[in-house]
Amino acid sequence: MTYLKTIQSTLQKLILSISKSINFEVAIFDNECNLVTCTETYLKHKGSTVHIPSLQEVLSYGDVLVNKPGYMKSCMGCRFKEDCPATIEILNCIKLSNEPIGIIALTSFNEEGHKRLSENIDIYLDLLKEISDQISIIICNKNYNPHSIELNKILQVVMDTSPDALIITNNKGIVTHYNPTAFNYFSFCKHYEKSIHQILPKVIVEDILTGKNVAAGYNPHKNLHCIITSIAIKDNEKLSSTIIKIQKKNPLTISNKTNLIAPITSDLFKGNNKSIKIIKKQVQKLKHSNSSILITGETGTGKEILAKTIHAHSSRAHAPFIPINCAGIPETLFESELFGYEEGAFTGAKKGGKLGRFEFAHGGTLFLDEIGEMPLFMQSKLLRVLQEHTIERVGSTRSLSIDIRIIAATNQNLEEMVANKKFREDLFYRLNVIPFHIPPLRNRIDDIEILSKEFLHKYNIQLHKNISTFSKETLSVFHIYEWPGNVRELENTVEYAVNMTENDFISVDNLPQRILNNIPTSDISKIKKKIRNIEFDTIKATLDKYGWDVHGKTKAAKELGIGLRTLYRKIKSFEK
Repeated sequence: MTYLKTIQSTLQKLILSISKSINFEVAIFDNECNLVTCTETYLKHKGSTVHIPSLQEVLSYGDVLVNKPGYMKSCMGCRFKEDCPATIEILNCIKLSNEPIGIIALTSFNEEGHKRLSENIDIYLDLLKEISDQISIIICNKNYNPHSIELNKILQVVMDTSPDALIITNNKGIVTHYNPTAFNYFSFCKHYEKSIHQILPKVIVEDILTGKNVAAGYNPHKNLHCIITSIAIKDNEKLSSTIIKIQKKNPLTISNKTNLIAPITSDLFKGNNKSIKIIKKQVQKLKHSNSSILITGETGTGKEILAKTIHAHSSRAHAPFIPINCAGIPETLFESELFGYEEGAFTGAKKGGKLGRFEFAHGGTLFLDEIGEMPLFMQSKLLRVLQEHTIERVGSTRSLSIDIRIIAATNQNLEEMVANKKFREDLFYRLNVIPFHIPPLRNRIDDIEILSKEFLHKYNIQLHKNISTFSKETLSVFHIYEWPGNVRELENTVEYAVNMTENDFISVDNLPQRILNNIPTSDISKIKKKIRNIEFDTIKATLDKYGWDVHGKTKAAKELGIGLRTLYRKIKSFEK
């Protein structure tokens, strides 16, 4: 039974109240795309079975606006295609511990509702998200059983004396106790009193609920950097409760990209090109490996994305992924940023000292981007870390054991730099144990359409657009262009086009001028001629199917999705 099925009666009351308040129809589905509950009108118009691909899209991407029901890509194959009873619909994913457990939909079956929802889309989307959060809370609290009053009082008095944030949970992850420090840490989150599913990363929660004792870096929000530890309390080898301690540490100051527990998914690295498939297979083989990795490739090919993918597929996925841009750290700060420092180590050193990036990455992965920019004196220190698995903070004489996996990346030719004495040969071999090379986008043309559609979906959501596709002419331009900026340049181009277009598709006219300036005029003409020929062949085949008389042309126009007058105009243009 799915999570939502367990509270079906509660959800029924909830959606009836929502529907009555805002005058929209409401439906809730579980993560297996089964209808859990809905309003009567919704059931009457759409039935108990809804087109699965449209729901799977919501489970994958979070929220979806359907403002052209029956004519959108996800509508393909639906029994209501081109004749959908709904006029507009917004759907939002319901999540528990950041995992999709279902979908809630607001639907209108009339033009008045279409107009009202269209004009207030942000308001209703925020409302759906709020409802989704409340449903998550209901599920979290379903099995909550408070401890005795006396024990509560004793525990609370003890916890209140601690300067560190303390939280106690039951074996379901429900928070039973917390102290004032924890309250202050998590006051930004309205769910802090409910469940660790709402305030801690999934990987940490999973370890806690399986009875593991956790020790990891943790970043609740951008201004708070902590170390989290937990102790499992067991009864007859079964988890009874967990004590969680969160200690505040000095925030990192160099890179705003750092996430102590990075929200990384395992499918970041996109593409079906043969070389990309080989890389993906190699990544799968490295799950239990701690060997160093060197990723090479031109700027913008996705080296950091590959590094995150390797981390997400590894046995270290529950631990921090710490990225460092070696080109962005001043040479004088390199050692203290990587290794940290002790209190009083130098003038201006902070009281209490500071943890370095290596310590924050303990148990996880340290990603050294643009490794070719690392100063030679630091290269020797990095080599020692790789050989001895220890570090020394600046100003300290004590060695600290460190457990990290190094992934380095560069767009430079390190072998050439070694030959020119600009990079240590011994460090190169220590880093290059497992090499990956990402080919430039111009050498993986078959991935361009896949990546373009991925970026289109991303910016549709970010920019509140509903652009369905690219024109064939646009995709032809994408295939001809050399893409010196690689995948990053392609993403920027799609973002620009989504901003510029006023249609429900992206045409060549919506592309940046710099792209068109680098496509020979003769190639543009060839593209237009090729598209014209494809269009002619399609129209001719459709007319041959239905006939060239008025009746056949009417049917052909309907199948082609164009007006009859447009069809006549196109036929006439082909005859010239």
